[in-house]
Amino acid sequence: MQSMNKVQQGQNFIDIVCQQTGSYEEVLAMAILNNRSITQNVNIGDEIKSTVIRNQNAVTVFAKKQPATALDQNENEPIENLEGISIWIINKTFIVQ
Repeated sequence: MQSMNKVQQGQNFIDIVCQQTGSYEEVLAMAILNNRSITQNVNIGDEIKSTVIRNQNAVTVFAKKQPATALDQNENEPIENLEGISIWIINKTFIVQ
């Protein structure tokens, strides 16, 4: 029997797979079942169909506290004005006199 779960804040598709099946082994099967890419953004409230449960203990744990590892869009922006010896280029940004 297929179950469905709604996406919560901060979750990505792989979080939902782990929450519903207790394993990451079902990522590809659930992506095909739901006609999604495993890296596609999911929206809060989206319903994701599940395949089989691989680890009931993990499913029980995740029923109480859902995994949520999605990145905030602002976290993907590059950091400007980096400083430090690992960033400097001799004779360009680090002048030797």
